[in-house]
Amino acid sequence: MSDAPLRSRAVAYADDGTDPIDALPDWSEALAGVVHLSVRERQVFLMLGAGHSNRSIAARLRVTERTVKAHVAQVLSKLRVESRLQAGLVAHAYRVMNESPIHSQSRAG
Repeated sequence: MSDAPLRSRAVAYADDGTDPIDALPDWSEALAGVVHLSVRERQVFLMLGAGHSNRSIAARLRVTERTVKAHVAQVLSKLRVESRLQAGLVAHAYRVMNESPIHSQSRAG
């Protein structure tokens, strides 16, 4: 299998002076906002990161979808992100950064 397509993309990046890593979003500001979330907002935030819909979150938390929408709006505002997708990506990054290897092993074993 040839790596020519990969090589040509690398050359294209080098030619125009951009680094693909520079194009990646910096979630540090959003991650810093997690401490400002209430307990319920944090639950919603983590469920967004797991890919749950508003309906699924509402069922799990035993609240209305309208209440979930209000929590999602607060999460987006406090994290200063534009969409639930971005909030979900931040939640995933948050989970990965805060997952303890020891804690993970105790759950698995």
